[in-house]
Amino acid sequence: MAKTIMPLMSGGASGKIADMIVFFPWKGHNVVRQWLKPANPMTGKQGDQRLFLGGTGRACKVVQEGSYYIGEGRALATGGQTWVSALVNYIISNIFTSATAYEAVVSAYNSHGAKSAFASNAASLGLTDFDVDYKSTTSKYVAGLQLYILALYGVNMHSLDNEVFNKSPYTKALNSWTSDDVGLLVDDLQAA
Repeated sequence: MAKTIMPLMSGGASGKIADMIVFFPWKGHNVVRQWLKPANPMTGKQGDQRLFLGGTGRACKVVQEGSYYIGEGRALATGGQTWVSALVNYIISNIFTSATAYEAVVSAYNSHGAKSAFASNAASLGLTDFDVDYKSTTSKYVAGLQLYILALYGVNMHSLDNEVFNKSPYTKALNSWTSDDVGLLVDDLQAA
């Protein structure tokens, strides 16, 4: 239902009338236009993007304020970005560039020697599997993979700039991490 302020067309209005027209303020002006049903085609590619963004965003929720990881993440954020937006932007732009690239990371995670340590620590942190029904990729974003992505980000950022994430386990190649290294990552996610 549209709400009017003063007589219609002289003051303002907001809302929609049926599924025909919508009134709203825009750049300081009151405008009216035809109502259009929002498009949500739910394509496989759109599902993939929602999977990548949603799972990576959930991973960031376990990083606590005052932790080593958040301090290093903030050092990498530029141009007014938050550390989370910098991390997600890097992951989407450089690691999960397509469904094929995502599946390659899933394969690397599944064959990792410390996979069970990633999975058990992810569960203890409260991470849960994330999935989107209409994605084109076959794998869901499991909790252990979410923790693995945080590890991958730290390792990759250290390889780009030796001043950040400049301690164990990030100075080691991710494929050589042990369960002890995963434990160090978890410690770095907790508040100091």
